[in-house]
Amino acid sequence: MGAAGGTCFAACQLAWYPDPVTSTASGAVKRFAASAPSSSRAVMKTIARPAFWMASASTAFAAVECFAEHVRGKKDSWNASFGGLAAGAVIGATTKRADIMVSTALGLGLFMFALDFTGESTIHETTQLELRNRMYGTLPMVHKESDALASLKEKYPECKEL
Repeated sequence: MGAAGGTCFAACQLAWYPDPVTSTASGAVKRFAASAPSSSRAVMKTIARPAFWMASASTAFAAVECFAEHVRGKKDSWNASFGGLAAGAVIGATTKRADIMVSTALGLGLFMFALDFTGESTIHETTQLELRNRMYGTLPMVHKESDALASLKEKYPECKEL
């Protein structure tokens, strides 16, 4: 998933800057070349770099989260936090600055903790079955009469059969 996300990001980046992308003699990617067409090698290099880093970050997250779950012996939000710290460190490493790497790791670790802590659904007032019934219009297995209808039936008992 990380490689696919990185490839999508790079493709959008290439489309956003439609100027030709070429390679220099040293192999570095050069943008804004005067009139040369895009080099396929330079385009592949431009796509491969974000794909590699995003794949590395997702691998680091999954590996550290699974390792933390195995070592700690329980599945909870802290494992996701440790995975987020590792993924944030990998993402921050692209800047080659320790301060950005640490802040990215802490931010992503905190975000992943909060995301895992809140659970699969953020809707807490209803159950998943009731929510599905509301969304798709299916009737529940057992009909529950509303309070308003019950009070109307008490008020007008002759219409109970209807």
